[in-house]
Amino acid sequence: MTIGLMLAAGVSAQYGNYPYPASNIQFWTGSGSNSAVVVISWDDEDASYSPQGFAWGVQFNGTISAHNLLDTIAAYDSRFTFSFSNTLLSTIAYHDATNNVHLTPSIQYNCFYVNGSFAPDVYDNITITNGDMMEISESCYFDCTNITPATDPNGGSTPSTPDTVDASLPFSDILYWVGSGSDSAEFIVSFGQPDTAFAWGFLYNPGTTIQQMIDAIDAADPRFWVDGNPSMSGDLHFITNGGDTLGLSPVDPTVGYNFWWTNLNGMSVASLSTALTNGDVFKYGDFNSATGWDYQYGYYMQEAWNTVPTPVPAPADPAPVEATIAASDILYWVGTGSNQAILAVNWADTALAWGFRWNGTATVSDMMDAIATADPRFSYSGTGLLNDILFNDGTVSLAGTPGNYWGSTNNGVMDMGMGQTLANGDFEKWADPAAGFIIDSTYDSAYSYWWYTYAYPMTIHPVSVPGDPAPAEATIAASDILYWVGTGSNQAILAVNWADTALAWGFRWNGTATVSDMMDAIATADPRLTVDGTGFVNDILYIDTASGMTDTLHITLGNYWGSTNNGFSDAGMGQTLADGDLEKWADPAAGVMVDSASYEYEGVTYWYYIYAYPMTIHPVSIPDTTGQGPVDPQHGPFCGAVGTEGCDAIIYNSNDIVAWATGCTVDRGPVDITDPNGPRVHYGTDQMGIGPATTSTTNAVSLGDGGTATLTFALPIANGEGPDFAVFENSFNDYFLELAFVEVSSDGVRFVRFPATSLTPTDVQVGSNGSVDPTNINNLAGKYRVGYGTPFDLEELADSTGLDINSITHVRLVDVVGSIDPQYGTFDAFGHIVNDPWPTNDTVYGSGGFDLTGLAVLHQSTNGIDAADSPMVGIYPNPAANVLNISSTHDGEARLMDINGRTVATVQLRAGTTTLNIATFPAGIYMLQCGSSVSKVVKF
Repeated sequence: MTIGLMLAAGVSAQYGNYPYPASNIQFWTGSGSNSAVVVISWDDEDASYSPQGFAWGVQFNGTISAHNLLDTIAAYDSRFTFSFSNTLLSTIAYHDATNNVHLTPSIQYNCFYVNGSFAPDVYDNITITNGDMMEISESCYFDCTNITPATDPNGGSTPSTPDTVDASLPFSDILYWVGSGSDSAEFIVSFGQPDTAFAWGFLYNPGTTIQQMIDAIDAADPRFWVDGNPSMSGDLHFITNGGDTLGLSPVDPTVGYNFWWTNLNGMSVASLSTALTNGDVFKYGDFNSATGWDYQYGYYMQEAWNTVPTPVPAPADPAPVEATIAASDILYWVGTGSNQAILAVNWADTALAWGFRWNGTATVSDMMDAIATADPRFSYSGTGLLNDILFNDGTVSLAGTPGNYWGSTNNGVMDMGMGQTLANGDFEKWADPAAGFIIDSTYDSAYSYWWYTYAYPMTIHPVSVPGDPAPAEATIAASDILYWVGTGSNQAILAVNWADTALAWGFRWNGTATVSDMMDAIATADPRLTVDGTGFVNDILYIDTASGMTDTLHITLGNYWGSTNNGFSDAGMGQTLADGDLEKWADPAAGVMVDSASYEYEGVTYWYYIYAYPMTIHPVSIPDTTGQGPVDPQHGPFCGAVGTEGCDAIIYNSNDIVAWATGCTVDRGPVDITDPNGPRVHYGTDQMGIGPATTSTTNAVSLGDGGTATLTFALPIANGEGPDFAVFENSFNDYFLELAFVEVSSDGVRFVRFPATSLTPTDVQVGSNGSVDPTNINNLAGKYRVGYGTPFDLEELADSTGLDINSITHVRLVDVVGSIDPQYGTFDAFGHIVNDPWPTNDTVYGSGGFDLTGLAVLHQSTNGIDAADSPMVGIYPNPAANVLNISSTHDGEARLMDINGRTVATVQLRAGTTTLNIATFPAGIYMLQCGSSVSKVVKF
C-alpha cells in the first residue's frame, strides 16, 4: 500500500529509453482505425530492478479502457493471461518457450502510466485514445531498454487473427442509415440458430446514448423491434427478406439458460446509458452463438461473435400490400337485403371469402352465424370471444395455427371483432398471424404488452356455392391457332397461362416428341418466348417489343409452374405428346383453387392444391421478323392482316394519298359505358386527328366508349376508282383491334353509315387485351395495325338519299362499344353484335375505345379549284428538329400554324425546294398550309 500512496501523492517513476516507438511493434492486435502501444514490464527474480518486458500494439475504434486493452491482447495472444481481485490485478503473466514471467505473488499492486504520466485511477476507468502509450510496471520502475516486441504466435502478418473474433462491418458497407448528426456508429445484432448477424448505421450528435440509438432504429425500421429488456427477460426481433422472424435462440439444454449480451467496440459494456463516441461499434449478441468469452469476477465479462454481419437494406417501400377482394368477384352470397359486406378468412396458407346481404342492423357475429348456417363447410367456435374458425369441404380442413389467436379488421382497421357493427360495403377480415408479415409493433405500457401490426398479402379466393361445379377449365381449338411451329402429321397445342394473360402456339411433328421438344422448337422459332430451365422449368417468359409491349410476362414471385396434359397433371418437360394434345403450363396466381389434397413423406404431411384456369386463351400472332407483317391464315370471308394475300390496307406514306383531314372535333365517351356518370377519356388532343398518320402508337386521340370524331377537309372527298379515303388507328399488333363505324356527309347535317360487318363470335367476350380476327371484319375502321389505314369506297353509298358522293365534306367515326351485352353493345348492318376488346379503359393514361391517328384522302374534288392554288407537293424531314424542306411546283406562300391556329411563320415558296428554319420553335405539332393544301408537321 505504501507504493500506491506515494505515487498517488505525486512521486515520479524512473524512466529509461522512453518512449517505446510504435515502429518497433511486430504484433498488432484488435481492429479499428485507432491504435495504441502497450508495454508491460516485470521484475527479474532477484528483484534487482532490472525489468524484462514485452510490447504489443492494439487497434480499436473510438476510445478504450485499460482493462479492455488487456482483454484485446489476451484475445489475440494465448501466451498472455491476467486476472484481478476487486479493482487490482492479481496476476499478469506471459509464457512461451523462452520466456516465463509473471507478477510477483507477494506484490499485488501495479503502476499504470499513460504517455509517461501516472494514472492513479482504477484501470477500468483509465481511458486510452488514438496514439497513446500505456505502460504497466510491476515495480513502478519503468525502462524501455529491456523491452522485447511480442511476435505473432502464429507467425502471420499483422494484425493477427485473434483467438476470439468479434466481427463487424466496415462503415462504407452499411446500406441503411438511421438518424442524423455529425457522428456515426454501427449497430449489430448477432442472432443464433442459424448464426445470422445484421448491421445498421446510426448518425447522431455527441451526447447520444446507446439506448437512444436502439430506440431510433426500432422506431425507423418496421422489421426490427425490441421486446422488453433483452439482457434480462426480453428479446430482439428481425424479419428477414424471406419472412422469417429471428429472435433469441432456444435455451441450450447443456447450459440451461440463454440471454442477450452486449459489447462496445468488442468489449463488454455495462450500461445502455453509455454515451456513444464517433466510430463506435455496438453489438447485441445471442449468448448461445458466442465464439468465445473472458471469465472475470466470477462471471462472463466479455463475449465475441465471429459471424460477419449482413448490411440491412432500407425497408421495402411500400410495405406488403394488404390483400382485398371486390364484391364483383364474390361467388357465394348469403342472406338478402339492400346492404352487403364481405367476410374474408385468412388461414396460414389459404384465404377464402363469402358475401353477406342484410337489411337494418347487423354485426360481424350475425354475418358469421348466417354464413355458418348456410354453408356446411364453414364453422366457428366461441361466442363473444372467437376461439377458432374452421373450413372443411371434405378434401381440405382449415383451422387456426395452434397457439395463435385470430385478429380482425374492418376495412383494414382493427375492429371490435364479433361485436363490430357492419355498414354497407364493409370488408371484414379475420386472420391467423401465421399468415401475415409483421410490419410494426407498439408497446402498451398500461398492460405491459406488445401489440404487433400485420399485413396479409395472400390472394383471397372466393368460395364456390356449395355443390356448384368448379370453374370451367379454358381450352382452345386447333382451328383457332394462328402460329404453328414445325411440320408433320401430328399436332399439339402449347398454352401458357400467366397471372393475367393466356397465350397459345401450335406444334407439328412426326414420330415421337416430348413437351421439352415442343417448347424448345417454339422458343427457337419465336423470339418473344423464352423457357428458363431444362428438365425442370424455372420460368416461362414472353415479351413482344415489336408490338410496343414493354413488360415481360413471367411467373408471380414465389410461385411455381404447374403443367397438365388434356386437363390432367402430367410429367412436365418429360411428358410424351400424342396427336391432338392440349399441353397447358400455368401460374397458380392465374387460377381458382378448386380442391386440395395431402400426402405423407418421411413422416411429414404436405398439402397441394388443385386449380382451375378459366381465363380465355388467346392465339399468338406469327412474329413479324421481316418487317412486312405476319402471314395469317384466312378464317373469315374478308381480307386478313397486313402482309396477307389480298390485304387492302393503305400504308401511311402511300403515293396514293393526296391530302389529310384538316379539322377534327372529338366528342369523348366515358371510360366505361356501364358507368355513364364516371370519368371521360382524356388521352390525346383533337389536333392529333388531323394531318398525316405515322407509325407512332402514342400520337393519337381516344374516343372512349361510344365517342365520336368528326373530320373536315380543305377540299371535299370525291368518289374515284377504288377506295376514296382511309382511316388510321394505333393498334400495336394485327389482332388487338379497336373498331369504329364510319359515316360520311356532304352537308355536315345528314350522315350515312357504311354497311359494317362483324362475324366475330359472340359466345365469349373479347377481353381487354383480347384478339379479333381481321378476316371477320369489313367496313369498320381500326381493322389494321398502326401505320396502316382501313380503306372505304364511296361507290358503296351511291344510292344513298341526300348524299353527294363526289363532295364529301365531313367524315364521322363512332366508337364501337365492344360489349356483347345487348344493353351496352352495338350492332353491325346485319344485326350482329360487334365483339371487340372491352373494356379498354386505361386508368393511368385516360385512354379507351377507338384511337384515331389520321384520315387520308385518296380522291379529292377539284371542281372550281385552280391547281396553282396548291403548289406544295412535299415536306421533309418530318418530324424535324431544325430545318424543314418544302418542295413546290411553282411560286406561292405557305403559313406555319400552331395547334391553336395561330400563324407562327410565313414563307415565300419558290419552284423547287424552299427551306424553313424551325430550330427556335417549341416542340409540338404544327400545320403547314399552302392554298387548299394542309400538312401536319412534328417538331421535336
